[in-house]
Amino acid sequence: LQVDLFTPPGQEHHDCTVKIVSASRLHWNTTKMFKPFVEVNLIGPGTSGVKRKYQTGTKNKTYSPLFNESFHLKIMKPNDPIDYELQFSVKDWCIMKTDLLVGVAVMPLRQVVETGSIQDRLDLGRSLYLTKENKSIVIILSQRVHDEVAQEFVKLKKLERTEIV
Repeated sequence: LQVDLFTPPGQEHHDCTVKIVSASRLHWNTTKMFKPFVEVNLIGPGTSGVKRKYQTGTKNKTYSPLFNESFHLKIMKPNDPIDYELQFSVKDWCIMKTDLLVGVAVMPLRQVVETGSIQDRLDLGRSLYLTKENKSIVIILSQRVHDEVAQEFVKLKKLERTEIV
């Protein structure tokens, strides 16, 4: 994973480039063909009306897929990139039903702001750990039924891996 952050002079946005290089040793039990892909979500203020979700192509029958795919995200000023995070969800593509979550991780952009670039590996969890305060925020936002961004945020934060038996 590589994330680069740049603010072009005189522009009304910050540029963020996310490169998904690979995933390794994905742990997933399936009796069917495994087709992993990575979904990247930009989370932060002022994202209504801008593209927030990106995804790689699928890779067939591999538990250590090589993606080498890049995405270009824009964070509109006056918002500060320090207030944003990227949520990465590795999923198993399913043709006839909802894609299944393999694992999830979050990278706050404040980790990138100081140096402008970071290369890192993220450990995937079965779900995100939410503090008591974060759980309260999710509950409050879940009541905003007509707010598309709030509903998307709630859905992302409640993602949980279910085991296939």
